[in-house]
Amino acid sequence: MYKDMTFEEILNKISSTDPASAGETVTALVGALASALGYMVANYTISNGNDKDYENTLEVALENLIDIKEKLMEYAEEASKYAERIKNVKEGKDKDNFLTAAAFFSFNVAKSCYNILKNCFTLYKYGSPVLKPESKITCYLAWAALNSAIISVEANLEKIKEAEVRKNLLNDIIEFKNEADSLLKELKEEIKG
Repeated sequence: MYKDMTFEEILNKISSTDPASAGETVTALVGALASALGYMVANYTISNGNDKDYENTLEVALENLIDIKEKLMEYAEEASKYAERIKNVKEGKDKDNFLTAAAFFSFNVAKSCYNILKNCFTLYKYGSPVLKPESKITCYLAWAALNSAIISVEANLEKIKEAEVRKNLLNDIIEFKNEADSLLKELKEEIKG
């Protein structure tokens, strides 16, 4: 659906009265925008032959970012279909399984955004110097999307009744947040330097 829509149509769809997973859809779309922007930095640098020494490194980042963008677009599509599932939750049909699946779905969106961040070092260090601001924007958009996805994980996590599932996912999310915070700290040091 979103792949075939104009940006204005996407904005109108998100701002409609249907709240069904609008947050997850926006999160995935922001992550996809971050990927696309990072892809542009790598692509521009390679096509202009700015730094032949790091062309292979940038090509790997380029491939990673296009794969991540496609995955996040698929997540945005999937999130937009949650209206029926939310109705089932309200009616009590398979509520715990739905909430668990929704938490894992958000966790996967967060991991995709984390993978964008992992490519930010390459973009900032080896991308065209002219595009340093775009490299920074890529990092911060990915960081925002990652944190938005974590908010969704935590919101669903609170409602999961099965204690073991909740505990395991909570431990995973704490570990993941610590890892992401550490990576962002390193990125900020790199960007400042």
